[in-house]
Amino acid sequence: MRPPVVLVGALALACSACAAFPPSVPGGAYYPNPAAPPTRVLSHALYRATQAAGDDPTRCSFALIGTRRVIALSAPDAIFYFSDGLAGQPPAHVDALVALAVAHEVLGHDGQRRALSLGVTAGFAALGFVVPGLSFADLLVNPLIVRAFTREQEISADRKAVLILGAMGHERPRRTLASALRAAAAVNGPDKGGAFAKEPDLEARLGALEPLERFGVAVKSSAPLRR
Repeated sequence: MRPPVVLVGALALACSACAAFPPSVPGGAYYPNPAAPPTRVLSHALYRATQAAGDDPTRCSFALIGTRRVIALSAPDAIFYFSDGLAGQPPAHVDALVALAVAHEVLGHDGQRRALSLGVTAGFAALGFVVPGLSFADLLVNPLIVRAFTREQEISADRKAVLILGAMGHERPRRTLASALRAAAAVNGPDKGGAFAKEPDLEARLGALEPLERFGVAVKSSAPLRR
């Protein structure tokens, strides 16, 4: 028996939920057709990943992004954005990248980034009273600090995604995630953000997943993972 379809078409909710921390909705996002095969593929992957993480799948919703790039994003209130390109990936890669988005959600990464950004802004605002004009440095320093923190979160989410994939029944979760990250990078190309990059270098991410499981050596799946 297949799991129920996770609620889709979350754009209106996302607009109100994220307005204080833009961008609220990725460009190209649209309401998916619940009956379309790509929607069902992503819905089932999200349901299984959320359940494996010990969270409640019924509180999740997602929208699609009209692009061939391979994208899986988490947003506040258990809202996710998946691209058309992700839906076209092999099932194991879909599972891995959806599990990665769920890992960011269950680890509370979006809220942590917002709290850090607001804290940095508040600090520069206070300094602005002492040194007039210093508060404008927030425009440069804040993104640098937040994105460096985001790169650290990415490694943490990779490790959590490995555990979620194991609980989903993948016998070689580290190898599965590494393969999915390589495939996504092949489609998307390298992140050219430099110091402002949102993700660490691919080789750094793959190195953190080592050692990969050997073929013929399976990792036993664990019980659902709770926070």
